[in-house]
Amino acid sequence: MIEMYKIVEELILLSKKHEYDIYPPVTFPEDLYSYNFGRSIGTAPRTFWLQYKAFVELADGFHMNGYYLYGIDNHDYYENDLFSYNTELRRISENASSLMSEDDNYLIQIGASSLDTFTYDVRNGKWQSRDRFQYDNLFISCDTLAEFLAAVLADIQATL
Repeated sequence: MIEMYKIVEELILLSKKHEYDIYPPVTFPEDLYSYNFGRSIGTAPRTFWLQYKAFVELADGFHMNGYYLYGIDNHDYYENDLFSYNTELRRISENASSLMSEDDNYLIQIGASSLDTFTYDVRNGKWQSRDRFQYDNLFISCDTLAEFLAAVLADIQATL
């Protein structure tokens, strides 16, 4: 079993070595368990939040070599948190739904790379990396956020 703190520790070491941004840990507010993402998601499953809490309490997101994972706070003077991106997806869904696929209504966007979108699918509880252009094409699909971060870390290391 992959442990979250070990993966985040590796991300921190990598960020120091290559001078990338990994954001400091935050205190997870309990009211996030009832946060409404809208679309067909509504309130995210508690398992999503428990795993995300474990992550943000070690590091509130990162930006490394074109890979981003959103935290729950904004960093670097612009809106780059989990809620900003998903609020925009909610607006698109409400005002221009033809621009979105049906799958988008069930996916929480958690990050991205230059070619992929990182998501959590509330239908099956999978943490995924999806091709930005062929959205049904999954590059990574994991049962836990720790496993997903380990796969993303391997991708980052392969690009250095």
